[in-house]
Amino acid sequence: MFSRLGQKIGQLRNAVSRSEWGARHLRKKAYETVNHDVHAPGVLLIQIDGLGYDQLRRAFDNNKLPFLQRLIRRDHFVLRKFYSGLPSTTAAVQAELFYGVKGAVPAVNYYDRLDRREKNMLDAQDVDAFAAKLEKNHQGLLKGGSSYSNIYSGGAREALFCIQTMNVESMFQDIPWRKVAWFCILYFVKIVRILGLSLIEIGLAVFDMVKGVLRGRNPFLELKFILSRIVVCIVLRELVRVHVKMDIAAGVPIIHANFLGYDEHSHRRGPSSAFAHWTLKGIEGTVKDIMHKAMRSHKRDYHIFIYSDHGQEPTVPFSVRTGKTLREAVREVFCDGPFKNAEFVESDGATPYSKLNKRAMGLLRSSPQAGPHEAEEGIGSNIVYIMAMGPLGHIYLPVRPEEQEMRRYAGQLVREAGIPLVCYVQNREVRCVTKTGDDLLAVKGPEVFGPNHPFLREVTEDFETVCRHAHAGDFVISGWQTEGGSRTLTFPIENGSHGGPGSNETKGFIIFADTPEGADKSCLRPLDLRLQVKTILEKRFPSCVPAVKKQNSTPEIIKVMSYNIHSCLGLDGKLFPARIARIIGRRSPDIVALQEVDRNMDRSGNEDQATLIGEQLGMQSIFFPLLRVGGGEYGLAILSRYPIKEMSYNVLPQIQAPRPTERRGLVWVRLDTHCGPVHFFNTHLSYFKREGYLQMRHIVKRTRLDSLPSSEPVIFCGDLNSGNSSPTYSLMAGRLIDSHKFASGPTFISTYPILRLDYIFHSRHLAPVRTAVINDWECRLASDHLPVSSIFVHDPEIKV
Repeated sequence: MFSRLGQKIGQLRNAVSRSEWGARHLRKKAYETVNHDVHAPGVLLIQIDGLGYDQLRRAFDNNKLPFLQRLIRRDHFVLRKFYSGLPSTTAAVQAELFYGVKGAVPAVNYYDRLDRREKNMLDAQDVDAFAAKLEKNHQGLLKGGSSYSNIYSGGAREALFCIQTMNVESMFQDIPWRKVAWFCILYFVKIVRILGLSLIEIGLAVFDMVKGVLRGRNPFLELKFILSRIVVCIVLRELVRVHVKMDIAAGVPIIHANFLGYDEHSHRRGPSSAFAHWTLKGIEGTVKDIMHKAMRSHKRDYHIFIYSDHGQEPTVPFSVRTGKTLREAVREVFCDGPFKNAEFVESDGATPYSKLNKRAMGLLRSSPQAGPHEAEEGIGSNIVYIMAMGPLGHIYLPVRPEEQEMRRYAGQLVREAGIPLVCYVQNREVRCVTKTGDDLLAVKGPEVFGPNHPFLREVTEDFETVCRHAHAGDFVISGWQTEGGSRTLTFPIENGSHGGPGSNETKGFIIFADTPEGADKSCLRPLDLRLQVKTILEKRFPSCVPAVKKQNSTPEIIKVMSYNIHSCLGLDGKLFPARIARIIGRRSPDIVALQEVDRNMDRSGNEDQATLIGEQLGMQSIFFPLLRVGGGEYGLAILSRYPIKEMSYNVLPQIQAPRPTERRGLVWVRLDTHCGPVHFFNTHLSYFKREGYLQMRHIVKRTRLDSLPSSEPVIFCGDLNSGNSSPTYSLMAGRLIDSHKFASGPTFISTYPILRLDYIFHSRHLAPVRTAVINDWECRLASDHLPVSSIFVHDPEIKV
């Protein structure tokens, strides 16, 4: 009944859903519907740009992200560190994630030695040309999917607000204006919301601008930042939200959406500033909205990953610390010798806030600029190119000096120019120079990056990769420093930055369901995430973690679960045995009692549910049919990791009534466990009080339960259809111990549980060390009951 009601509500919701309407009428590219069923895997990747692991923890402590915190604490999601690789930039991370290429770029902006000009990964033409090269040899992860607000399209069929394809008119190209008018009508409230939030943001931005000017900041730059702030933090966020929800409604197989607000604001005021953390509330609200849509999708079984590509370091601008620009400092070092007459050209990467303004202005551009970039004067034309955006930079010389000259210049860049770290390649080895001297980076790594760096080995190897990159500078410079707790130096004017090897900027986070194999890892990097996503989409990934894989290492432990699975038909109307298996698998139980199980029933797709779930979990299954309808059966099942040595079935008595009541039963098995023989019972009693009491009295006095050896442990599970104050409950509580007696909770109905109907009882040979009513978002939808679990410790000393 509840599933049918949920299905009707879901159909009504879809009928009036703006996202569903938009998916049918506004999408420029229709997606095939052949694989649109709830079992078809889908992936939703949500990137919160620049939010480091430690800042996420800080936001949790300040209750800034309650939804994400609840996912981890109450639901089945886990939090892990996410190593960005080097350079710690979105361009490098997404190249590794989307195309599987580590260290694809040496920096956000660099000098291309082949094309003989500057390349910038915030320039649409540069990104498009670079992505085309990647796609020749590597398949994009987002093939057949959608990409929003990223650097690259990732091979997506539809890519909006990405640097590679950035322009506003692409949103409405080839869409009839009549449909656009309908879109505006349907999303009128959303449009008003965007306008309202923009007005609030303008007020906050103006107030912040005044404070900035009073503190001596440039008024023009403060004013220019207001528009960028509104476009990136409000308008772009809401547009991405609308498009992602339409994609979910359309059943798009893979979606990647990036939210930029925090990253851009932390560049401005610092990663721990209230100014930056203010944006997290709006981002989390959007993430919550999108996730709820994905969780209820009838088109795909979406696997959701929420991650940040990198963190940020609190920084001090190089010019503020040294009193001179990077160009001036470098020119002083090379004022004598072969480069004394060279022209020193610095990229606009050090221009204040250029990244944010390029992103915002690119979004508003009506069409790509025509024509390719012209080549600049190449290296060898007596020009020294200085490329530095963030705390990582490159210096390109017209000709490479001899070994001794390289060593001298590197030392001067550190001692005289004030650059904390300088690296260069010599005889195929990477040498690094700091204030304490120079040595091979492989040797000096712990000193350079700090012995407590969370990714010391990885960051040392990846920094060497950056230095050896085909387009790396002759000198690779970094503002990272560890001595005395000094802040990292950044070459632009900004208070937060990333790109270098710092312990914060390389440490993002990832939140995902604890079913993938990666859940056992303490840290993932983009290649690991790419592998997981590909495995899910290629259906090579199991629906759940097999229970045998997580078998107990402590021989006295027994894990038990009882679950009324409602024929695997959820309250959202989905018939989904794999979801039930996934829920069970997360708890890795040793023994499971299942009620309301179908076998070969038309209503459940003619599947043998007990066998199907058991196979997915790697557990033995038995099934006891109680009802036969047509060619199908309905009854009880037991899943076990232990060998089943003996079993029996009992049909329970029924009362005389004008209309026959439902047939009920009891299943008993004797299991050969590491604790010796264990007797396990499973039942589902009548919801009529008198009949349920009669059946329980029969179980207690006239079944095998009354004749078992007193020296052997007993576990009794089931849906009693009675509360813990009922006579039915009291009969069993007088015979065995209620494992949830002191930590009970309601189990029915799953969406808003108010009644306790599901129980696990045990003999005194066992002691419950952990009990739970499992109440996460998936359990609330998968059945009308919530599963209950208990972990027991066996005491071998108890014999009687």
